Amino acid sequence: MLRAVIEKTGAQGLFYDTRDLLKTIRSTYDPVVKASESSILRPVMECPFLVLDDLGAERPTDWVEEMMNLIVNTRYNERRMTLFTSNYADVPDMEDPNSLLFRIGFRMRSRLQEMCSTVEIDAADFRDEHLPQNASDHDLVSLWQLKKRPKDLPNRAHKAAKAQIRDGRADLRWPGGRAGS
Repeated sequence: MLRAVIEKTGAQGLFYDTRDLLKTIRSTYDPVVKASESSILRPVMECPFLVLDDLGAERPTDWVEEMMNLIVNTRYNERRMTLFTSNYADVPDMEDPNSLLFRIGFRMRSRLQEMCSTVEIDAADFRDEHLPQNASDHDLVSLWQLKKRPKDLPNRAHKAAKAQIRDGRADLRWPGGRAGS
């Protein structure tokens, strides 16, 4: 997605696996490391388009929650376009360790619900151990058809992506919600 936005619009963007970003930020606390926390966070908070991959995969700790809330809340207030991916279901169950809410907390989930449109992707996992090494699209479709799906999850696919391209230039300002109003 990021590559397509950059190619179509020339916009600047960043991609981070959430765990790698947190690990990089944490490394700045080591006196041997020359980078500062702000030198890592500034580009993440200020880039026009950020992709945070695998949200919720990190072990939930107070520090992780504080750092992720800082990043998300800053981008929310500045109305910056952010794409989040997660393998956790967005179900309102704080007791289920496999729910996104359990992994990220109420505060961040509230921000995400306002600033994001959720698109659930129901597809085969190309990393599946049962998939042949040189799997074709047909193999992926076959694996997807065999996949067991929970019946109680609502369909969360919403409207099209909010970033619009005008005259060959991207408008990557986040148009949703009340932040900054």
